[in-house]
Amino acid sequence: MRYFGGSTLIISLVVVIIIVGLGFLSFSDIDIPLFNWLERGIFNIISPVLNIFTGFCDLVSNYWRGITNVNDLIEENQELKKELSELKLKQEMTNYLVNQNERLRDLLSFKEFVPYDTLGARVIGYSTSHWKKSIIINRGEKDGLELRMPVLSYDGILVGRINHLAANSAQVLLISDSEFVVGGIVQRSDSRAVGIVKREVDPTRNIMENIPWNNKSPEGDILKGDIIVSSGLSNSYPKGLPIGTVVEVEEDNYGLSQKAVIDIFLDTKTLEEVLVITNF
Repeated sequence: MRYFGGSTLIISLVVVIIIVGLGFLSFSDIDIPLFNWLERGIFNIISPVLNIFTGFCDLVSNYWRGITNVNDLIEENQELKKELSELKLKQEMTNYLVNQNERLRDLLSFKEFVPYDTLGARVIGYSTSHWKKSIIINRGEKDGLELRMPVLSYDGILVGRINHLAANSAQVLLISDSEFVVGGIVQRSDSRAVGIVKREVDPTRNIMENIPWNNKSPEGDILKGDIIVSSGLSNSYPKGLPIGTVVEVEEDNYGLSQKAVIDIFLDTKTLEEVLVITNF
């Protein structure tokens, strides 16, 4: 054991002397071939190990940077999605306000030219019933509204009439409801065909019925493509309110009268503002 310990001490001293010598030679100009050979040998042994260690360190560093970059990309992507959603919302709001402004301009322009008193209102609700066709507006008894007052769209077509009232709101029965009835007349100046416009349940369609059977006379002169307007023959609606277009004419009551199928102008999908006729 003593011999082994002494040998280890000697070897250690030699290694230390060599290392010190190599270090000294590295910082001096002395050229000793033996030490140069030892220096190159040790460098050749250590270099591969250092290269492997350096490569491993670079790999770990690149991997860590990659993880950091991915997190940064995820955060940036989330921020971009948020900004895109906000821009889409702003664009939709801008489009809505532009469309609303155009409708209000049309409503104001129409209101200036109609020969009767009107009151503007905004649609605040739609009927969810399949059988009941109605809307709710934000005007009521406090605004001077009364039952059965006619209601128009912003472009002047007949929408319906008021059938229920509250203090600050009212329900409007639409022309597309089966309970709605109005007198209609062909708008063409050379025709005097009149009838009753209403909604059929089976089949579901709007019609004008009780038209005289003789289509050769002005009273029975109704053709496909004719525009139907309110007749004004009652005290409920003024004359000339646009209702719809004739798409078909057929015999009714076993040939004793005619019936016209009407494609009404009303489109509830675009109905957001209306005019209530308060006096005519």
